Amino acid sequence: NADALSVVNVFGGYPCAVRTADWHDGQLAAYVPPDSVVDIRRPEFAFLGEGHGRIRARRLRGVMSMGLLVSAPPGSKVGDDVAEALGVTHYEPPLAMVMDSDNGPAPKGYRPEYDVDSLRRYPGAFVDGELVHVTEKIHGASARYCWHDDQMFAGSHRNWKKYDARNLWWQPLYLHPEVDYFCREHPEFTVYAEVYGQVQDLKYGVFSGVRIAVFDLLRAGVWVDALDARRLGTILPWVPLIFSEMPYRFADICALADGPSLVPGADHLREGVVVKPLVERQCLEVGRLNLKVVSADYLAR
Repeated sequence: NADALSVVNVFGGYPCAVRTADWHDGQLAAYVPPDSVVDIRRPEFAFLGEGHGRIRARRLRGVMSMGLLVSAPPGSKVGDDVAEALGVTHYEPPLAMVMDSDNGPAPKGYRPEYDVDSLRRYPGAFVDGELVHVTEKIHGASARYCWHDDQMFAGSHRNWKKYDARNLWWQPLYLHPEVDYFCREHPEFTVYAEVYGQVQDLKYGVFSGVRIAVFDLLRAGVWVDALDARRLGTILPWVPLIFSEMPYRFADICALADGPSLVPGADHLREGVVVKPLVERQCLEVGRLNLKVVSADYLAR
């Protein structure tokens, strides 16, 4: 029945298969991306089954389909966020290690939460042919580290944590003393990293405990250019580098998202890639230009 299907290219980067008969040109749709959780008791999602469902990517007739299109709620306009109206939430995978500690005081200064938007949502944010920096996206828990007022600080994506040697964010410092050393020697820096291993379903060959993979440096509240960051932090355990300087083509970046992980010891696919310009800059649509592509194979697994 392949002739009954059409592919809608949402935002220019998300191919989404639909039944041709269900749609007509100009009809307003709501897009539900992969890793969304929907209530299947609602009429919009009843065809999926019972209870709650996690939306995934699927290959249909050899074409990757990422997410769902459903009719937009009445009164919606182009550009509206209708997640709340449709009861859609984002899937948050549970951490394998339950070793969290209480939140602690935050160090002074600008050390923001780290968020990365999808390149599939903004494929035109980079200029075709411009040189970009491409690294592997590691599947774990976001972390922040810095030295301030003669003490070490360790934090998660949203919170700074009180010291606890068993804690998910503090524990890997014992295996990576170079991170502690770098922060002590450079108190103007905040190190942004992923804690991985016995954290999520991709283990990267780590059979016990957790490790650190650094992906960014913030110096006195300013993000450091990609190549300079690796030069300044040569002792740090960086995420695998795929290309230090690569001419940007959207399709080429998406192709790099698939493939085996480059983390030594890993025996599985990579989660995806992160792409940024060689020189830090802002983009009107997304703010800081630093975008990810999650592997289609990872989403479909």
